[in-house]
Amino acid sequence: MNARLVPIIAAVLLATSCSSSSETTTTATTAPLNSSTTTQAATSSTTTTSTTLAPSTLIPSFPEYRIVQRIVAPDTGDIVVLLLDPQSYTSLSDLDLYDVIADAADRFPPIFEAYLVDSQAAADAVLLEDPDAEQLRELDAHYLARLEEGFRIVYVGPFEDSEDAVLGS
Repeated sequence: MNARLVPIIAAVLLATSCSSSSETTTTATTAPLNSSTTTQAATSSTTTTSTTLAPSTLIPSFPEYRIVQRIVAPDTGDIVVLLLDPQSYTSLSDLDLYDVIADAADRFPPIFEAYLVDSQAAADAVLLEDPDAEQLRELDAHYLARLEEGFRIVYVGPFEDSEDAVLGS
């Protein structure tokens, strides 16, 4: 009976040791049964090193946003100002901005124009016809992208070097 359990126990231990963990594991030391655990410095031949990335580093987080202004235009589609929450991301790319605009257009139609910013001051200034010098500085730093005609995404400010994108492509 014990001879049959040994392969099963070995398989369970192997499966358990191979499963991913939500924490980063840097060093695990193996030792024979009935002996004390050795450290890497004492016996390097019994040391196994493995690293597993935490799930938060494997899956990039989607930046959180909210609509802070909406101008209803039933004939063409609405104009919205989207405010990103800077606490919800560590970095942004043009693809992140595209995804936010696409998500808003999909979840809150009809949107014909959208203005994506990451500060309240930029949100307050983005629709002004004649912003003052301070508002222009805020827009230069925190106005990131806009949706035009319901399908074309134009990157501005820090992302102005990115090429325009077409929503849905």
